[in-house]
Amino acid sequence: MATLQVKQINKQGQISIGKQYAGKKVRVDEYPDGTVILKPVEVISEFEMKLLKDRAFQNRLKAFDRWEAKNKPSETNISALEKDIET
Repeated sequence: MATLQVKQINKQGQISIGKQYAGKKVRVDEYPDGTVILKPVEVISEFEMKLLKDRAFQNRLKAFDRWEAKNKPSETNISALEKDIET
C-alpha cells in the first residue's frame, strides 16, 4: 500500500527519501506534467543478462544446486591438504 509523504526539495535540488535507499540505484521517470517517479533498480551487464537467458547455463546452475544439496560443506584438514600439495 502506498503512503503519502510530502518532502521539501532543498536549494541544491536534493531531496531525502530515507536511509533505506542510501546507496541504491533508482530509475527516474519524468513526465511532462512535472510528475517524477523513482523506482529502485538493479543494473546488470548485457553479458549477465545473456547468461540468465541461456538454457545451458541455467541447466548447469540447476545441476550445481543438486550437487550442493548432496554435498554439505565440511571442515578442511589443512595439514592433509598441505601434504597433498607437497607430493
